[in-house]
Amino acid sequence: MTAAAGEVPQRPRGLRAYATDGWYLGGAALRFVLRNRPLQRFALTSAGIVLTTAAGAAVAAVALRREAGPVGYVLVGLAAYYCLSLMVTATAVGLAGLVADSLDSRPVTAATGWHVITRRRRSIAGWSVLDLAVGLPGRMIGSWSVDQLGVLLLGFGWSLLSFFAIPTIALTGASPSATARRSLRLVRGRWGDAVYSTVYLWVRAVVLFGVPAAAAVAIGVLLVRNDAVILGGALFAAGVSGLALAYLLAHVARAVLTVVLYRYADSGTVYPAFPAELLERSVRGPSSVVRRLSERLEGDRVRRLRRRVVGDVEDASRPPCP
Repeated sequence: MTAAAGEVPQRPRGLRAYATDGWYLGGAALRFVLRNRPLQRFALTSAGIVLTTAAGAAVAAVALRREAGPVGYVLVGLAAYYCLSLMVTATAVGLAGLVADSLDSRPVTAATGWHVITRRRRSIAGWSVLDLAVGLPGRMIGSWSVDQLGVLLLGFGWSLLSFFAIPTIALTGASPSATARRSLRLVRGRWGDAVYSTVYLWVRAVVLFGVPAAAAVAIGVLLVRNDAVILGGALFAAGVSGLALAYLLAHVARAVLTVVLYRYADSGTVYPAFPAELLERSVRGPSSVVRRLSERLEGDRVRRLRRRVVGDVEDASRPPCP
């Protein structure tokens, strides 16, 4: 997908191509994570804090919602969602800042991520509000297919507005609206208007860590049912821990790739472990079903609305005339 903004979008490359590209990109990101001790310590610490705090917030929200009426029920739910979004965004921003400094060969520690969070606290809080106001309704109205349809018909969706939100906040501290515009401009300027998400970056983490862990869980359950309680319990616990590790590694690897792609889209920076030709193939477009539906809905009114919404973004993404 190397089409410039405004060109005819390329057709989807298929699941096999997405999985293959995700295997290589995810592998490069995993190697980066496994060689970076400060990154590992920050990821483990922040994940523990988020899980513990989220569990406490969930218990408090349930208790409050039982005592509240319908309006209070909704307000408590929204407050709980905002708190969770705030924590997740903060840890993601800290992770992105630490990754960026590591890629630039600057000395880092686990505390680097917390310093980034402190510096960008206002942008983090503002983006969490935008996520509550825009992202949450988008998820409630429809699933991935509705968002893909918005990308094709209107030229944007929450997936594009938030695509580079985290590295933008971590590296620039921009306001929520400026963050969304920058994310949209960078994605459309580099990969055109046929982008929905990244390739399957989780493939290698699932194969190397998730599948063995799932097998350990299954074997552990079978052993427990056959009265081998100690061995089965140990395998079950190890398998559950392995599944959690696989998820965490996939999440951190995605954070690494997001920063790499942001630098590539923003300034053309390429790192040896992430070749440019692979970065060009790092995104995937909407499905063929959604594309056919959008072609049926396409019309003059939709095109005029799209030009009004993203026209300035397309103009900004084009190179100046000589």
